[in-house]
Amino acid sequence: MVIEKPTRRMTLRQQLTHAEKCSRDLIEHFQATMLPCLTDLRDLSRPIRRRSHYPAMLALINSLKRVQHSGADTLEMLDYVHEQLQEIHEHARRERLRR
Repeated sequence: MVIEKPTRRMTLRQQLTHAEKCSRDLIEHFQATMLPCLTDLRDLSRPIRRRSHYPAMLALINSLKRVQHSGADTLEMLDYVHEQLQEIHEHARRERLRR
């Protein structure tokens, strides 16, 4: 997510639009990455397994690593969206004080 302008130089409307795009990216990340990883881990760890009655420990470890990696990516995206929302809050507060 490369921003052409610094956040401080954006108008409030531009900041809101950018934050909305980032939140959509986060939703897409959950649907495209996080949910399949969690589903795969769940399938491997269920009492009645679909793939194999005894999944290899390596398969479980790899699945856990994928979940951890996608979780770390999710946290990075959440931090970025949180920063954007804080900037929007500060911008709105400054605008309110000017009036």
